[in-house]
Amino acid sequence: MQTTPSSHLTASAGGAAVNQNWVTMLEINARASAEAEVSTRTYVQSPKQSQEKKYDDRLHIRLGCGKTKAYELLKAYELGQEGGLRHQRIGNKYIVTEQAVQEFFGDAPMQVSTSKAA
Repeated sequence: MQTTPSSHLTASAGGAAVNQNWVTMLEINARASAEAEVSTRTYVQSPKQSQEKKYDDRLHIRLGCGKTKAYELLKAYELGQEGGLRHQRIGNKYIVTEQAVQEFFGDAPMQVSTSKAA
């Protein structure tokens, strides 16, 4: 009995090609999930890390500077000065998104904002 090759079936020694495709797809999916999680992060200027977060949400840690410099960057934005860090302020709490941090470092395109937080 002779079989003819099927156009929808492929085979390779040990199934390496098929396994490699699955590994690649899983890596791409994991990378996309990680990037999505990072893009939704927010940071606060606080002395302690929030316990419920799976990452260090302190702004000065993310910026790689001291607390004083982080406050200077926040104030510069409030005063409309060049080089300030875009944020929302609620009382004494400053909230900064990951996108704002990436814009500050020049890693993301600038987003035009129509209003500033008071």
